[in-house]
Amino acid sequence: MEEKKLGAEGANNQGRRRRHRHRGKGGNGEKQNAQLAVNAQNGNSQKPQGAQAQKPQNAQKGNGQNQNHQGNKGGEQGQAQKKKNPQQQGQKLQNQQNQQPQQGGQKNAQQGKNKQKNKGDKKPEQQQQRKDTYVYVLDGNIYLNLTNKCSNGCDFCVRNERTSYYGNYLWLTKGEPTAQQVIAQINGLGDLTKFKEAVFCGFGEPTYRMEVMREVADFLHEKGISTRLNTNGQGNLINKRDIVPELVGKIDLVNVSLNASCYEKYQKICRSMFREAGFDGMIEFAKSCKRQGVNVRFSIVDCIGEEEVEACKRLAASVNVPLYIRDYITDS
Repeated sequence: MEEKKLGAEGANNQGRRRRHRHRGKGGNGEKQNAQLAVNAQNGNSQKPQGAQAQKPQNAQKGNGQNQNHQGNKGGEQGQAQKKKNPQQQGQKLQNQQNQQPQQGGQKNAQQGKNKQKNKGDKKPEQQQQRKDTYVYVLDGNIYLNLTNKCSNGCDFCVRNERTSYYGNYLWLTKGEPTAQQVIAQINGLGDLTKFKEAVFCGFGEPTYRMEVMREVADFLHEKGISTRLNTNGQGNLINKRDIVPELVGKIDLVNVSLNASCYEKYQKICRSMFREAGFDGMIEFAKSCKRQGVNVRFSIVDCIGEEEVEACKRLAASVNVPLYIRDYITDS
């Protein structure tokens, strides 16, 4: 037995009230009244726990939907929430669909990047400590990795199943580099006279970084190194302007990855975010380079089959752009 002092208002002007702990019949009612008085004094209008305890179990369960709701109407709120969920889910799905432009290339590229994280080094802490690679050397040339963005999601891209490319980890974890950061890594190669060519390539489409590429190209020309751009030919679509004049005097050779002889075959293996406009834009980009005096060529890999190789030769000849057939890289 315990005696507790209550204010006049909280006790409904009844003076002191004793609160007893009962275990027999009728104990619950007195206990509830006492709790109401305490709540009134404390400014708390909620029902006592004893009253909640009398709720049927079915109301507390709320058909399994009221775990995030409290109070006497928990079951009803849970049921209402259950009814709202299909509409909310439908609206959520619609929003997702509206936010997804035709960007199969970027989606697949990101999936490829996620694979690298899952299949990467066994020691993640080492990967976090590793510096991003903007510059690497291959076959006696300098290669420049400016971005991981790409408007295509090509099946045969070397980055799809690799965490590294000939020992060079090209997934950028600290953001895209500035021109100064790229130049600093180039200078870190030592004597640059041993290199004849620098190639803008890496794990992304370089034309996403036009300003950086042009500034680095100027630096390389000052060092007597020629420049090449490996591109999917969709730079005009990516930048929403004609970028060919910006390549004049900056890029010595533009290598456009043709990959297929027609849109249907191209889209099946390359999945451009621009769809048909991606293939047509690539052809027009090569023709524009040719018209504006930029040295340009198409390239394909030799694994596409003899018939398709011949078809690509005919396409390249029709627009007066030479075709380069390169070996498919099977191990890096």
